Formats: sequence, C-alpha cells, structure tokens
Amino acid sequence: MMTWKMKEVVLAVILAVACGVIYLGWSTLWIPISALVGPVGAGFMFGIWVIASPIVAYIIRKPGAAFIAEVAAAAVELLTGSHFGLSALLVGVFQGIGAEIAFAIFGYKRYNLFTLMLSGAFAAIGSMIYNLIANGLGYYSMEVFFTTLGIHVISGMILGGLLAKVIVDALAKTGVLEQYELMKEKRKRENVNGHVSGM
Repeated sequence: MMTWKMKEVVLAVILAVACGVIYLGWSTLWIPISALVGPVGAGFMFGIWVIASPIVAYIIRKPGAAFIAEVAAAAVELLTGSHFGLSALLVGVFQGIGAEIAFAIFGYKRYNLFTLMLSGAFAAIGSMIYNLIANGLGYYSMEVFFTTLGIHVISGMILGGLLAKVIVDALAKTGVLEQYELMKEKRKRENVNGHVSGM
C-alpha cells in the first residue's frame, strides 16, 4: 500500500472542502432547475457532484484517493447544510466506490482522460445503485431508470471526468502542483521521451 505524504493529505482535504462547497451551491441550484425541467431533465447537472474523485485521483495517484475525496466532499456538503441531508453523504460513499473502481481496474497505473471519464461514469452507476436501495425498485419505471442512468453517465463523464482534467491541467500550468505525483510522472515521461529522441 502506498503511503500518503502529509502534503497529499492536506491537498486532498483542501480540494474536498472546495468541492463540497461547490456541491452545496450546485444542490441549491438544482432545486429551481429540477422544478423547471423535472428531476430527469436536471440529471445533466449530475457530473459536478462527482468531480472531487477524478480531480484528487489525477493529482495524487494513490489507491483510495478517488473514494476518500468523494466521501470527504459529500461530508462537507452535508455539514454545510445540504437540503439533501444525510443522503448527500450516503450517495457520496456509493459515488466514491464507483469512481475508485475505474482507477483500480488499471491497477492505479492509468490516469488519462479515458480513465477520468470512466471514473465519472462509474460514479453515476454507483449513484443509481444508491437511489435504487434508498427508494426501492418500484420507484422508477424501466424507461425513467435507463433515461436517468444514461443522462447521469454522460454528465459524469463530461462534467466529472473531462472537466476535472481541464481544471487540473490548468492548475498544473500555474506551478502549484509541482510537488505531486501528476507532475513527477509528467517530468519522468518528458525525460524518457527526451532521452529517446536524443539517442
């Protein structure tokens, strides 16, 4: 098991708190939007609620990073007064497990756009599993269930995975992530490529 350095723990906490506050604002925004377009239509907003996992996992690249980030962000959302109440935290656990599986499949070796988007998709599946447990199988008609799942998966891939990569890559350009695995691996790749091209 790879141990976490203190700076990684601190960064994960800071990012989880920031994401948790964003989740709370997004939850508040969800109320009028779902009133306008219905809860199924509002499913396009889903991806933001799972962005903590790919952001933290992409930077830190350690087993457990995606799960811890999502649960911590969900806890912050709950503690800052989410109208979803305790379910905000519980769904975060299921989303975190889903997101973590995407990185585990590749043995925590691949952190490219595909894996980040897969993380968002699996988090959406985790979320729907929680909804089925919480609401019961009779809550959705077959059509509504698959429509909702489809919208959530697409949103998780785009607003979760893709947006996470865009945000982290932009942060990396500022130099604030120099000490983290993301940049260490990037430098390692550049050295290898430079060495190969210089041969």
